[in-house]
Amino acid sequence: MSGNEITPKHDSTLGLIFRLNGLWADVDTPAKNGDYDAWNNVLDRIYCNLLYRNNLEIEKDEDGNIKSIKLHDQDEKVYRYLNTQISKWQILYSKVKGKNKNGVLKKKIVRKLWYKSLMMKDIWLRKFMRELNLYVKETKKTPGLALFGS
Repeated sequence: MSGNEITPKHDSTLGLIFRLNGLWADVDTPAKNGDYDAWNNVLDRIYCNLLYRNNLEIEKDEDGNIKSIKLHDQDEKVYRYLNTQISKWQILYSKVKGKNKNGVLKKKIVRKLWYKSLMMKDIWLRKFMRELNLYVKETKKTPGLALFGS
């Protein structure tokens, strides 16, 4: 066998990167179209793919039956907080009616807050990927600079 064999470690890393790339490609359309539920669903899929290294805390009863499964780390706390914010604005959006004292539709105001909470989740996931060294590497050398001999 040659020294250029692909090991399972490399296969899994490349597979993860391809999956994440495909998911990120799916994020922009629902975000641009205002389909907040679809946007959030894709962001959740990205998050699930990023948790492959995290350990699960499995609580069992005295007979060994599983009672609960939890993720316990800072990333999960951030994720839960962001989802709570998204749910809060989503629920309020479905209930709110009328206009505020300035004549602006309350739905429009709440929708902007819902959008902002989804945008924060989107940004946080990108930063999370960067921390895991799975996001695009930024360099000072660009194809444009290469054109000028830099």
